[in-house]
Amino acid sequence: MSYALLNQLTAKPGQRQRVVELLVASGKLFADNRACLLYLVSESTDDPNLVWVIDLWTSQEAHGEALKAPELRPFVEQAMPLLEGMPEQLEVRPVGGKGLPD
Repeated sequence: MSYALLNQLTAKPGQRQRVVELLVASGKLFADNRACLLYLVSESTDDPNLVWVIDLWTSQEAHGEALKAPELRPFVEQAMPLLEGMPEQLEVRPVGGKGLPD
């Protein structure tokens, strides 16, 4: 069963570009991780501070393990002060569509 998260991050005014840069750079840590099926960073088209990250993993356990990577910590430490509060996270259950493993 796949594991998916929709993450909404609200950057402080004027900080969205830096947050996006950090998210894209940190996502490169998952490039060789076969459990990471999708890591997509997107900007809102109508809110200058809003960023979305969509994660699709082979399992919740694989996602949790990936987050333990020590190389990820500096990205988190740099990004958190640039955000208005904690990221909002919505766990969803993928049920079908292009890109999902059979």
